Amino acid sequence: MSTEIASPAARLGERLAAAERTVLLSGQHMGPAERLEAEVRGVWAERASLENLLTRPGDFWDFYLPVAERIAARRPGPGHRALARLEAAGLVWAHVTQSVDRLHQRAGSPEVVEVYGNALSARCERCGERYGLGEVADLVAAAADGVPRCTTPGCGYPLRPSGTLWNEPLPPEAVSRAWELGGQADLFVILDSELRTAPMSLLPSVPLARGVPLIMVGEVATQYDRYAAMVVRSPSPPVLEAVLARLGLEPDPGAEG
Repeated sequence: MSTEIASPAARLGERLAAAERTVLLSGQHMGPAERLEAEVRGVWAERASLENLLTRPGDFWDFYLPVAERIAARRPGPGHRALARLEAAGLVWAHVTQSVDRLHQRAGSPEVVEVYGNALSARCERCGERYGLGEVADLVAAAADGVPRCTTPGCGYPLRPSGTLWNEPLPPEAVSRAWELGGQADLFVILDSELRTAPMSLLPSVPLARGVPLIMVGEVATQYDRYAAMVVRSPSPPVLEAVLARLGLEPDPGAEG
């Protein structure tokens, strides 16, 4: 364990042990930030948008489905498993995430508030039927226009991803729950989130307004660093692993890896 991580990990472990209601916000990715070139962001904004789904659904699914399949192929890493172990030990009271890959749940996190939904399923907005990604791929392959449609008898409505699309509001229930948890926290920890877009960029202001300590862990500086009780400028996985070691905890051997 490097000295740069050992000291902040010890202090973070002490903070977690002393708190009763630690609320944690994890970003879209655990670990080094994924920096997308402007051109790639532009393609995503154009082809994975709500507007494209509604006006050119074939083009939308032609772009979105391979991306979703790559997301589904990811596996939980050491950071996911370490965080799940901290939750199992009662050191994290609630977990809000911006990720859409469900790796936290696969690593063993019991209850996660997904503010962007997930990229691993689709739903019919007419009848409410849900479909796994494999089922969606089969429906896309079978459709002459490449658009998956609901198979419920008498429905046939075009499907949409369960997750939030570009230029679409976040699920109000999940956002409301995140704000509720932020208002109940006595320690608020942020892992690997750049906090660039509203409304999630505003969430840390909820505990801050109540004088609750804020801890920032991640490579990228944010607008909240100046207000934080502690800033660890490192990807979160090695920090979380060091916290586990400091507290004498081991990752769950039964967690998916």
